[in-house]
Amino acid sequence: MSNAIALQETFVTESKPRTYPLLRRASRKLTEFRFKDLFIDLRAHRVFRQEEEVALTPREYALLETLVRNRNIALTRSQLLTDAWGYDYIGESRTVDVHINRVRRKLGLEQEIQTVFKVGYRLNTRGLL
Repeated sequence: MSNAIALQETFVTESKPRTYPLLRRASRKLTEFRFKDLFIDLRAHRVFRQEEEVALTPREYALLETLVRNRNIALTRSQLLTDAWGYDYIGESRTVDVHINRVRRKLGLEQEIQTVFKVGYRLNTRGLL
């Protein structure tokens, strides 16, 4: 009986890392995203709110794209820095907070881009698409 439990725990531990690359690969195929009054053209790197184009800086857009591709998943500041700033970024992780707040304001996503206590941020789209 204890062998079955150990095997089950090993399976869960070993299979977990394999699922994340599959999710990331599937999200790369996403070319456009509609959410509330937003339309995001991921190929052209353009964002529209109520059919008006919203000017985002490259960093703001990179953060938004990362949140969209990983929607409903809490991402750490470190993950967001890696995706939006690149692996070689040296600086404060609090810069993410500043950029997230700008994206929230520009796109009216104050409620949807959620702060996850002691983790980071999540774009909550559940029940809102």
